[in-house]
Formats: sequence, structure tokens, C-alpha cells
Amino acid sequence: IMDEPVLSALDFSKKLLDNCRRNGTVQFSRLARLAFIGKILLKSLVKQGILKGESYDSFMESINTIATKFEKDFELMGKRRISRKNFIKRYYHLRPRTYDITSRRYESNIGLLKNSKIEGSINKFSKKFKLNKTVDKEINNKLKQEGLTFDAKKLFKFAKEAIEAREFSKFEFTKSLSDAIELIVVAGEEMGFNRNELSLLDVKNVFIDENMTVGEISKKWQKIIFNRMEKRKINDKLELPPIIFGEKDFDVVKYYQSKPNYITQKKVTSELVEINKDHPEFSKIKGKIVMLENGDPGYDWIFTRNIAGLITKYGGVASHMSIRCAEFGIPAAIGCGTLFDQLLNKEKIILDCQLKKITSLEIK
Repeated sequence: IMDEPVLSALDFSKKLLDNCRRNGTVQFSRLARLAFIGKILLKSLVKQGILKGESYDSFMESINTIATKFEKDFELMGKRRISRKNFIKRYYHLRPRTYDITSRRYESNIGLLKNSKIEGSINKFSKKFKLNKTVDKEINNKLKQEGLTFDAKKLFKFAKEAIEAREFSKFEFTKSLSDAIELIVVAGEEMGFNRNELSLLDVKNVFIDENMTVGEISKKWQKIIFNRMEKRKINDKLELPPIIFGEKDFDVVKYYQSKPNYITQKKVTSELVEINKDHPEFSKIKGKIVMLENGDPGYDWIFTRNIAGLITKYGGVASHMSIRCAEFGIPAAIGCGTLFDQLLNKEKIILDCQLKKITSLEIK
């Protein structure tokens, strides 16, 4: 094993992660919080009947995040107006499951980007939002009543800019993260480790001691990976509660019914297709309701496939997929919890976002 390539890759990886920590993590979390506040304020207006759900949806569809640029570029690539090389140059770092070292990113996972035919454009690039004068006045009165000094125009401007900034900052933040992960893969492969084995290491294990030789690092990793594999065999047989409130939760495992966040006021009936690590189903999701355990920017390719709807197990009102589906006007149920597991054995459902209801259907 040549020491220099391994040590250089690990050193640069650590620098990238340190840079993420200093210049990305806190900044992104602040923007994410601002986006959450903006959406919650608007949602509260909907709940009080001041702002109609349709108006809220229209506002969300007027937002242009990096996903809009991605969708437009994907369409242009399909029309041969930009090359696949240039497309990859812009979006190379994205991968399904952003933090998963076993998941290959776009530059080496071309199957995600197959686009021999345009499957139907979302065509949202020119949508605009204009607030009704009567509603504008009602919102201003409500804001004044609550002791707030800004008006409706500034509220919507704040929400729009916060949501767009959140998505762009995550897109940029994950570049260094993605490169750092790939450098760990480079170092690992030089020492004979594959991605699955490397996934058993944590950051402290990877960057053990800068004074260690490659041989010493390799032996240390081998020991840690072996022990983690043994522990995983045991852990796979254990079942823990999704939320731990106290010690008693380890004695009795309770499952709590999550309340999904329904996106748009639309209703759609379609077959279900689950996308996960073992079943990516890249080309079989057009016109289907896609099921994802947890969505992130690496899954934005699904919006180029003209899907009918989306259901996720995890995620909140201001999560990545909530924003994406609202932006593209796609009906979705985000953060379904145990309901997600119940739907896994269903073939076809009715997703009614206005009534906040999911009904399973039998296919004859």
C-alpha cells in the first residue's frame, strides 16, 4: 500500500469536513429554522381561515429553489441543449441518502439520469403569486393584532427568500460533504476496504491519529469493522421504540401514530412504488405514487419522472421533500411514521391531501 495517496486523501477529507462544520452546519441550520418559521406563520394563517389552502399552495409553487434549476437543466439535457457532461458538472455531488457512503453519487450513478425520452415537464418555471387585496388587508390586521410590525408583503417575501436560501445552502453545503465521503472511499479502497465495510466506521474511527502509518490505520480499521459487524448481528435482532421518553420505553416498545404533513389540496389515485437501497426502481415510477423512507436532495431525480405523488416515513412541514412537493405542486404525505410501514404491502391507494386521508384499494 502506498502511504501518500491514503494519507493525502484522509487529510483532505478531514479538511473538507472541518470546513463544513465551521462554514456550513450552523449557517444551514439557521436558514432552515428561518424557513420553518416562515412556513409555520403561513400555515397558521391557513388554519385560522385567513389564507385559503389553494392560495398557500399557489405561493409555494411560485418559489424557485435549486430544484427548479435542476428540473430545467434535466429537461434541457433530454433535448440535447446541454450535454450530460455539463449537467454532471453542476450536480455531480448529489446522492440518494446524502450521508450514506454506500450510495453512489450522480457522477458514478448515471442510471438515475437516463433521459432518452422526456417523460413530461412539470412546467412550473413561469408561475407567479399575487395576493388578493382583501386577504392582504386581513393578514395585515392580524399581524398588527399580534403586535408584529411587518405587513403581509414582507411576510411572504421573508418566507420565499428563507425557503429558497435553505435549499440553496443545503445544495452548496453538501458539496464538501460529498467530496469528503468520496475521499474516504479512495483511501479505504487503497487499503482493501469496500463501501459497506467503510460504512461501519464513524468519523472518530476514520481520523484516528495523523501520526499513524497506513499499515497501522488499516489494522485498526479491520478490528473496528469486525467488531461492528458482530454487534450489528445482535442489534439487528433488537427492536427499539421510535421515540424514547424514559427508561420504561425500553421495557415496553410503543409505536406512536404520526400525523402526516399533507402537501397541496390535490387528490390522486395510483399504484405505489417503493424506492429504497435494495429496490431503486429508477425507471418504473412515472405516474405512480412514490414511497421513500426519508427524502433528501439526492432524490430530486424522482421529480424528473413525472410522478403522481409522494409518501415518506420521516420529515416535517419544512423538510426538504415538503418544500420540493409544494414547489412542484405534487400531492404528498410527508412524515407518515408507522402508517408508512402499513402501506408497504398495499398496491394502490387514494391520496387525498385536502381531506388529509389515505385510502388503500385492491387491484383486481
